[in-house]
Amino acid sequence: MTVKAAKVEPGDTFFIDPSWKGGVCHLWVVLTVHVPDFAYEEHAVIVNITSMTKRGDKTCVLQPGEKDGHEFVTQESYVFYGGIQEVEVASLLALGAGARRTKASAEFLSRLRRGLHKSPFTRRGFKASVPQT
Repeated sequence: MTVKAAKVEPGDTFFIDPSWKGGVCHLWVVLTVHVPDFAYEEHAVIVNITSMTKRGDKTCVLQPGEKDGHEFVTQESYVFYGGIQEVEVASLLALGAGARRTKASAEFLSRLRRGLHKSPFTRRGFKASVPQT
């Protein structure tokens, strides 16, 4: 399902290529929006959901149909905290409505944020900019 919106906020989701070069798409979830010290524009901290593998991060495993889940999860998946990115909000808005998916519930967003603070794969600096709940 695509959703139209003129802004980006925590819980928004986008179906995009993680390399931003037209490759395989994943669902990305906005964990927080802020203006970092190095910029004047708003930036979003985003993580993606990917299919579970043997070596997948087990910190936040997602199953289809979970009460606090997301409709996009149709098979066992995990949050890829090692691939966390900070991007300009303008670049997400430029993707257009076609890239947007259903907004994550508050429970799902909170679960992903808590996982970020527990995962050994979260890169430095991100824990300080993303709330724990």
